[in-house]
Amino acid sequence: MQSYISDLMYKRILVAMDSSDLAKKALSKAIDLAKLTNSEIYVVNVIKKENPHTTAQAEEIMSDAKEYAEAQGMGVETFIKTGESPDEIVFLAMDKKVDLIVLGSRGETGVRRILIGSTAQEVIRFARCSVLVVK
Repeated sequence: MQSYISDLMYKRILVAMDSSDLAKKALSKAIDLAKLTNSEIYVVNVIKKENPHTTAQAEEIMSDAKEYAEAQGMGVETFIKTGESPDEIVFLAMDKKVDLIVLGSRGETGVRRILIGSTAQEVIRFARCSVLVVK
């Protein structure tokens, strides 16, 4: 059964991460899928503008994601990109020939929530692969 599933499913999964609980849930779902389908996992965090604070925060998010995945028995490759989140997520997905993008339906809390919430919509609109939005 596992061989049948892995032949039909995803080989490369990209997870969009920020510090939100939904992003962590998205990573967990991606790991479950990757285990079922023997997929590679890539994790990306996008910052709007490089500066010491945002870069350090992104590095911490990526470190936590990698540590969590390794604790679940999965290795991940991490990326920190600078730019608009939907664009950078879709560009990386194309570059890595990703079969599935996994992301939370909403991102970080506060004022950014309104802006980040549209990320999922834009990724769905422009991605050339399947997109799993986690609630």
